[in-house]
Formats: sequence, C-alpha cells, structure tokens
Amino acid sequence: MERKVIITECIGRILTAVFEDGQAVELRYSPPRYHAPCIGEIYVGKVKRILPDISGAFIEIADHVECFYSLDEKAKPIMAPAGKEKQALCAGDELLVQVKRDAIKTKQPLVTGNLTFVGKYVVLSSGKPGQFRASSKLSAKKLSELISWSKQYEGADFGAIFRTNAEEVSLSVLENEIARLAEKYHTVAAYGVMRTCRSLVCGVPGEAVRFLQDVNHKGLSEIVVDAVWDNGRLYREAKAFLEEEQPEDLPLLRAYTDRSYPLSKCYSLEHVTEEARKEKVWMKSGAYLVIQQTEALVVIDVNSGKCKKKTKDFCSLNQEAAREAARQIRLRNLTGIILIDFINMELKSEQEELLRFLRAELSKDSNPGKVVDMTGLQLVEITRKKIRKSLEESLHD
Repeated sequence: MERKVIITECIGRILTAVFEDGQAVELRYSPPRYHAPCIGEIYVGKVKRILPDISGAFIEIADHVECFYSLDEKAKPIMAPAGKEKQALCAGDELLVQVKRDAIKTKQPLVTGNLTFVGKYVVLSSGKPGQFRASSKLSAKKLSELISWSKQYEGADFGAIFRTNAEEVSLSVLENEIARLAEKYHTVAAYGVMRTCRSLVCGVPGEAVRFLQDVNHKGLSEIVVDAVWDNGRLYREAKAFLEEEQPEDLPLLRAYTDRSYPLSKCYSLEHVTEEARKEKVWMKSGAYLVIQQTEALVVIDVNSGKCKKKTKDFCSLNQEAAREAARQIRLRNLTGIILIDFINMELKSEQEELLRFLRAELSKDSNPGKVVDMTGLQLVEITRKKIRKSLEESLHD
C-alpha cells in the first residue's frame, strides 16, 4: 500500500490529508493560527475547585481557562513547587498538567498529571514508572523481543508504549529515541516546578505538523507540504520538525511551489471534503450508504440502490459496504457508538465472516473502532474512542 501525506491550506484552514493508494482516508482540519490550549501542551495548573461527587477537579491553566482533571488518575502528579508532597489535592495546589483532550461542546478541555512525550516509535510517560507496553498491532515476535529488551528500564522513573511504527526498526533506534524523550521529560519536570502558576512549560508544534508523528509510516512514499501559502510557514515548520524529531523522514519531504495552481486543487481536496460531509455515499456496485450523525450515536444504513445483484446474494455487497463504512468512519472521524445496518443475511456463517472482514478493515485505522456485536436485528454495534474533533466539528470550531 502506498501512503502519501498532504499538508496545505484549504477553505480557510490548515488541512492534513492522508491518501492510501490514491484514495483519501483521513482529513484533519485545524485553525490557521495557533490557539490555546492545545493537546499535548504542559502547564503549571492551579486547582480551583474539588468536585468529590464526580471525583474530579477544575484546574486553571491560563486566565479564565479551566480544565477538568480526574481524581481517579493513578498517575502521581508532579507538584509545584519542587519537592512538595501531597496525599490529596486541595484548592490552591499547583501541579504540572498536560492537555489531553480539546473542549467538546459544553465540556471543558481535559488535563492529566500523566505527562506524555510522543516520538515516532515510542510514547514515553511519567505515570507508570518502569512499565513498558506495546501496540497490539505489533507482531508476536516483535512484541516478545521488545518486552524482553525493555527489562533494562525496570528502575526508570518513566514508562513507555512502543508504537506500531516500531515494527521494523532496530533496538538501537528505539534506545536513542527513548533517551531523547527521557531527557526532554526530565528537563520539563525540573524546569516546570520552578515556573509561575498558569504558565506554559512545554509547547507543541502545530497540529498539522504534529500529525507526522502519528501517521503509519509503513508504505509512506511522500510528504507534500505547501511552500507557497503564508510565505512558506507550513513548509518551514514541517522541515524544522522533521530535522529535530524524525530526520530519517526528511528525504520524503517535498515542497510544493507552484503559485499558479494551489496544492488543494492539485489533489481536489475541497471536493474530497465536500463528499465526506454528504449524507449519501455511493459505491461502485451501485449500492450506497446513508450516514447520519445524531447527539447519541452515528447510524450507517446500507442500501442496495442500483445494485443488480440477485436477491439474497448480498455477501460481497455487504463486504463492499463494510470497507467503505470503515473508510468513512476514519475519514469523517466518527466516534462514540456507531450502528451499521447491513443488508440481512440468513446464514450465521455469512454474518460471522462479515464481522471478521469489518474488524480487519477497521484495524487499518490508528484509532480503530471496536466491533461489539451483531444484534438480533443484524445491526452491527461499533465503539470508537473520541481523541479529537470530528471532521464536521473541526470545520466549525
């Protein structure tokens, strides 16, 4: 599979698009200018109120910016000033917190005391010292190798998760990245506890550039970045980020410099976005999906439409629908409870094969949906974790 990343301006926002074998599979829009708070940033927060009924607290990280903090966190927070020990948080306490989730509708941003530092192959965290885990997408052989090798870090004051991208790299590369991330963590921890309250301790690159850490690098052939828009700011940021964080990917970086024909038009990104917002999605067979997003859940209905398949011979049509539904979930970043109403199949074996096929398609996503079950009415239940805003929300924030 050939994978390509495009970063450019589109419809007044910054767009990071992922294409796989020439087809768009991810669209991530972000505001054209920096806005705070931003996921990944680390602040010296101040506890404003304790809410024992919901086991939470509101922590102020900037003037008039309050975030929710769960008191059920097992990670021991880093308190400020340095050396201060607390059994339980109280109003007025200061601690280092990291923004974990954007504000969503009426909900405040979510912060955590478990500081994480993301690399291309490893995510290092302060919350589980000495504990090393690995992505479930890694092969059994690689998983065994990494868990055995990571025992050397049992006494470390940090833990880590090996990412899917670690599959094909040497242990020496992983060791170097862990050392770099650990140094960054120790610097932030030492520096942060001396900073004044409500100050930013550690910033992050723009969302579009930051995505280069998350993209699956297997099959990645090119990173095309707009070097025309805003006097080349996007390209400079992407290049600086890769030079510091992922120098091995610099050969993949290409600057788009054609001022006469925008990069967004070159890849029809406005059209791709428009299609990804439509309720009806046509498929090659003549069948179509109807995607409706409500407050409580997302419903995807499979319709035979113009399909000329024989009556009750819907196995291949349902597989086509499963493939397209998985792509649309990823493309639109649909989350929460998702119900898919496939065309009914009488045989239990056909139903089980469809669920296996759907699981395989969903697994291609970096945030894969989980198939829960098929109900008696043959509605397939899926849950997908909300990490960032949906495509529709990102175009209106």
